Amino acid sequence: MRLFFGIPVSEDVKAFYVNSLKPKLEASFTGKLVEEENLHITMLFLGEVEKVDFLDRVRDHLQSITRFEVAVGGYGYFGRPPRVLFMDVIRGIDRLTAIHDAICSAVGLNDPRFSPHVTLVRLKKSVRDIDTLLGLMPVEEFSWLVPSVVLYESKLTSKGPIYSVFEEFPLKAL
Repeated sequence: MRLFFGIPVSEDVKAFYVNSLKPKLEASFTGKLVEEENLHITMLFLGEVEKVDFLDRVRDHLQSITRFEVAVGGYGYFGRPPRVLFMDVIRGIDRLTAIHDAICSAVGLNDPRFSPHVTLVRLKKSVRDIDTLLGLMPVEEFSWLVPSVVLYESKLTSKGPIYSVFEEFPLKAL
C-alpha cells in the first residue's frame, strides 16, 4: 500500500481554496489541482509499504510533542521549470520539523529536504513568469491548532488519488 504522513488543513483553508483560490488557479495554470478533501501538509512520503510494523514506534516518538499552532499564507513552487505550486507554511515550521524528524527516526528514514507546504497544483505545462502569476493570486493567512498527525493511505485512480486515514496519532494536549 502507498502511505504518507500528513497534517490535515483547517476547514477555513479548504473554503478559501474552493471559493477564492481554485477558480484563479484553474484560469492561470494547466495541471492537476488537488481535491479539496486531499489538502494537507505532507510530513513524510513513504511510498509503497508492504509491512506496516512501525506504528508503535511512531506513537512513542510523538508522545511528548504537544499540540501547536501552524499557519499558511503566500505561495511558492518546486522545480525548474516549476512542477508543483503550493501554499507556504509561515508559522510552526520548527514544530513541524520536530514531528518530521521524530517520524523519520521511528521509521528509520533520513529525509533532509523537508520543506512543509500544502500542494495546490501539479503542473502539466511550463509557465512563463510564474512569480508574476503567483503574485496575482488572492493571499490570506490561516492558522489552526494541530491536534494530531495522520498516516494516510493513497490509492491511485484514473481521476486522481483517494486518501483515507490509515492511523491517527494524537498530539499531547496543551
